[in-house]
Amino acid sequence: MSGAELLLSLAGGIIMLLLSVIAYFLKLLIQDSRQMNIEISRLKESVIRLEAEQVLMKSILQKSSKSTSRSRTLKWD
Repeated sequence: MSGAELLLSLAGGIIMLLLSVIAYFLKLLIQDSRQMNIEISRLKESVIRLEAEQVLMKSILQKSSKSTSRSRTLKWD
């Protein structure tokens, strides 16, 4: 093998190694983005549930405060 062939084969090996590393990190990036999408959808569901629970609690508290204010006015009359 001549020096040029050795240099080209060495450069090809280095390029192949670098491309392998890039492919590995791209695979990890894709896996992380898929996992993040799953977590975001879970978070959205949790927020929707919490908002619904907040509305329910607010309506219960408003009904409770109205009934206590009515009973207070009746006691003073």
